[in-house]
Amino acid sequence: MSIKCDVLVVGGGPAGLSAALFLSNKSFSTIVLEKSKTCGPKHTKYDITEGNRIREIIDEIGINTNKTSSRSEWLSPNYSHIIESEIEDFYFKRGPGEDSLENVLLKKLNNKADVFFKAKVNFIELKKKEIATVKVNKDSKKIEIKPRYVIVADGPESEFRKRLNIDTENFAKFNGFGVLIESCQSDVIPHAKIYLDEKIAPGGYIYSGSVGKEIFFCLMTDDKFTKNESLKQRLNFFLERNTKEKFTVKNYFGGIGISGIQEVLLGNTLFIGGAALFYDPFLGYGLNYAIESAYFAANAIKKNDLSIYTEYANRIQKEFKDIFFAREIWRKANNNFFDKLIRAFNGEYDNSDEKINKILDLFNEN
Repeated sequence: MSIKCDVLVVGGGPAGLSAALFLSNKSFSTIVLEKSKTCGPKHTKYDITEGNRIREIIDEIGINTNKTSSRSEWLSPNYSHIIESEIEDFYFKRGPGEDSLENVLLKKLNNKADVFFKAKVNFIELKKKEIATVKVNKDSKKIEIKPRYVIVADGPESEFRKRLNIDTENFAKFNGFGVLIESCQSDVIPHAKIYLDEKIAPGGYIYSGSVGKEIFFCLMTDDKFTKNESLKQRLNFFLERNTKEKFTVKNYFGGIGISGIQEVLLGNTLFIGGAALFYDPFLGYGLNYAIESAYFAANAIKKNDLSIYTEYANRIQKEFKDIFFAREIWRKANNNFFDKLIRAFNGEYDNSDEKINKILDLFNEN
């Protein structure tokens, strides 16, 4: 079977589905390829991401957050501080639930775009540095797709990127492992809590929150420190130490994020979201960049001006380079540093401490 389309989207996560929705809403014939039998994580999880970047974008396509909050609480081993910010935290449910971000996007795509599940790319034909044909295996059938444009959104370890031999410069790799808990009460954790403890989360942190009666904890670590260690064991130790009440585990979840620099445009092919290494190298935010980059890529295609997307990508990559110094500081941070940082949030610190000042500058910008 041979198919022509305006846009082929490779990857059915938030970035790919958002791009497909933007374009199909503008009457572009769109096909989405997803290698799994479903879109998104296999198990339910919640992502918290800063909302200012994407507020207008999700309003445009009619996506609601599961929760918003302008408050977060930061805790070091001995101190705590509550931050009230103009930047809201957006909570999004992910995974198999009907109200997950992926499934909400899929519902909006119904009858607007073709979504092929269990679709594996086995051949890419290039002509004059542009993708002319993508051959796909699906359910023992072979499909030949001829797109005008290709959007690659198959995640931080993009197989499509490897096939096209795109070089990358990695800043950081984040490993995440979390747990979803069933509670008897609603909104047990009313705002995000971020725990800093280098003995449990080296180069990272633990974040927690709740939506309705679902509570989640997620351990984020720097891959340099936890390559061969059990994150589940670390997380369970943290829970035993910090949760006094008994709880029922609904499921565990995990994932990775890679921050870095790469070429995001090759001929008629645009890389977005994780496939473009769009993860904040300091705290590891990725979902906001996934949705934002989908919007700019779709807009560039809609206007037939791909420079719109390269200008956006250059700006994001400059942001990442500018804040990468914070990742280097964070990698070396110990619990004494975290105590000093939280005390600094509370206004108690030595103004001559250059490393603390550099971190505070990032929060002040937010």
